[in-house]
Amino acid sequence: MSKLKLVAIAVPIFLVLGLFTGLSRFGLINFPLSFHHGVLMLNGFAGGVITVERLLSKPKDPWILIGLILLIAGLISYLFGFEFGLLLVAGNIGILFLKEALQLAEKELQNGLYQLIGLLSWFIGNLKFYQNGFYPEAVPFWIVFILMLIVGTRLSKMGKKDVISLILSLAIFFSFWLGFHGYGQTIYGIGIMALSMRLGYLEIKNSSKHLLGLVAAYLWLLLTGASSLFSDYILYSYDLVLHAFFLGFFFSMIFINAPDALLQKLGLNQLKTYPVFCVLFLSLGLIVRLIIGDYLQIQTARNIGGILNFLTIILYAMYLLVQLVRNHLATKGADR
Repeated sequence: MSKLKLVAIAVPIFLVLGLFTGLSRFGLINFPLSFHHGVLMLNGFAGGVITVERLLSKPKDPWILIGLILLIAGLISYLFGFEFGLLLVAGNIGILFLKEALQLAEKELQNGLYQLIGLLSWFIGNLKFYQNGFYPEAVPFWIVFILMLIVGTRLSKMGKKDVISLILSLAIFFSFWLGFHGYGQTIYGIGIMALSMRLGYLEIKNSSKHLLGLVAAYLWLLLTGASSLFSDYILYSYDLVLHAFFLGFFFSMIFINAPDALLQKLGLNQLKTYPVFCVLFLSLGLIVRLIIGDYLQIQTARNIGGILNFLTIILYAMYLLVQLVRNHLATKGADR
């Protein structure tokens, strides 16, 4: 397990690089690699977390370890200017997809379908970005990648097989084949909004743990869908869609699910994380950044909100690190 933790250290490094490149894109600091902010956050952090989670579930599986090494090597190569690095990342996606497909018969069918749709969307998004380096073409697929994996996870936690959620998810995925503008954009936006309301309803009905944080996360997902639907009429629609989803929804779900999933598999399940507080503090920064900054077009508010979001994630990571060191020292002291 210690070797796995050593390999997995690359994931928080990618997160830190991604956060500082984000501040650089605001013009608040001068940090290299700012163009690669999206790749670092999506492939480095999000993709890394998902790959590490699979590896920790099956630590003796050499193929998943190879996939993680491909992911790390591919991103490092890409950051040094070798675009073929994205093909190495694609190798990791292919391994995860094949593993999921082979295990589909052993798992609950609906959750397996969500995983496959998500991984396929990750692959297509990376392929789009590799072809032209144009983020707006890749981002809708990357959103579906994260969304499908979270939907499958949340439904599994609630012990539900929900046909409505599955239909909405398939509609969102297949909307790309209609072209993102026009009917595709309409189905994509309405589908995400409807899915957020459906999942929120199921969480409330289920009286899920950390319910307030979950409701906040689904509200940001609802805003993602609305901003996608009306993107032609919103000046900063791209920033709205991107960060309502990846910060408001995805990071909120990380705060909520991490104590029960990844941290436990890392042997850190005794750490205190206060997920609802983290979600609400993150949401405060997003309200300043997206609602006041983007909707009202106030750049100062966008900067302040961005800094608040940066501090939320950095302080969360530092808090976990301090607890980890303290627990490690206490354990060593007890063994003497």
